[in-house]
Amino acid sequence: MITIRNLTVKFNDKIILDNISMGIGKGEFVGILGPNGAGKTTLIKTILGLIKPSNGTITIDNKSISEYMNRKSNLIGYLPQHAIVNWNMPIRVIDAVMIENIKPFGLFRKYKKDEIESAKYWLELFGVGDRMYSYIKELSGGQQQRVSLARCMIHNPELLILDEPNTAIDAVYNTKLYEILKELSIKNRMTIIMVSHDIGAVTKYVDEVMCLNVKLHCHSKANKINFSTVLREVYGDDMEVVIHGDGCKNCALNRGNK
Repeated sequence: MITIRNLTVKFNDKIILDNISMGIGKGEFVGILGPNGAGKTTLIKTILGLIKPSNGTITIDNKSISEYMNRKSNLIGYLPQHAIVNWNMPIRVIDAVMIENIKPFGLFRKYKKDEIESAKYWLELFGVGDRMYSYIKELSGGQQQRVSLARCMIHNPELLILDEPNTAIDAVYNTKLYEILKELSIKNRMTIIMVSHDIGAVTKYVDEVMCLNVKLHCHSKANKINFSTVLREVYGDDMEVVIHGDGCKNCALNRGNK
């Protein structure tokens, strides 16, 4: 679905991404790992067309980014690191979820039945269906993040890009979130790109792992990566690698495996 060839991004002559080449297939769930400042957010913003590359090309379904997006609106769902919703606004959860559909002076319009059902479905899937008519400022940080996830999904995008989606979400719900994303990639053939610092959980749920620090150090299935070597290359020699597995009896990520 996505093909990146010789991608380089520079800001003020500083190389942020250096000659990245990779491909992501339809329906793949890809996790991007790397330290702060590694270029992870720059990469996904370049895929979204928000940053212009200094060199190289990106195509989606063999089309340029602009051609792909012009085919149909809302093909891509995007959750940035920092929410674009002002959580102090006096609007309800359902309004926040459907905010892209709201026309000027239409904030309190009566929604169509199918719009309400779609919002309800995604809010319930992310565990906040009971707060649909609450004001967003009344929610906890974790609940607000789940509302943001529902907002990304309201149009059933083909491509979902998440920049650290588990911000403010507790460890137990993290497991549920990863399970939902995995199911979406399988059942809906949704292509998902997720930036995360949660190395153990990411390697358990995603199809492919990208290790990025300016250069692309690896892009492979988790079980084919020598994490002891690669992650020390990416994070530095002080990195201690801990991978979650079935043997983590007291780990929140494996409570369902007891």
